[in-house]
Amino acid sequence: MINDEKMLQFIMKNAEMGCLGINDVKPYADGPGLRNALRSQNLEYGRIYHNAYNIMKHRGYSPSKVGRFVSAVASAKTRREMKNDSSNSHIAEMMIQGNTMGVQKIAQHIRQYSGNNEIVQNLANKLMSTEQANIEQMKSFL
Repeated sequence: MINDEKMLQFIMKNAEMGCLGINDVKPYADGPGLRNALRSQNLEYGRIYHNAYNIMKHRGYSPSKVGRFVSAVASAKTRREMKNDSSNSHIAEMMIQGNTMGVQKIAQHIRQYSGNNEIVQNLANKLMSTEQANIEQMKSFL
């Protein structure tokens, strides 16, 4: 089972990975439509991250960031993908894949969540709805 601390840690890291992924592909985005969509998504992930971080700090938990190795591997993969195809369609496809993985993971965590804190539950659900909305938004760029 997943307690409040583990759920908040997961939410934080998931939102951080979203920001990292967006920052990695944003320089390749062609045109204001995709750039604006990515900017908007990045801001939403940032809000979710900071909400989880602040709740953790308020409760005396020790928030941790995504590891440098994980971050470096993800960035290297993105650079490799962008060398092969940096079209908006490919960027959207990559973002959809990342968001789909995010939906799957947060859904698993929500099912395994043993806490009953409404704030934590709402933040987990907010992350899930954000991931789903991001998928729908990126479909228009395929």
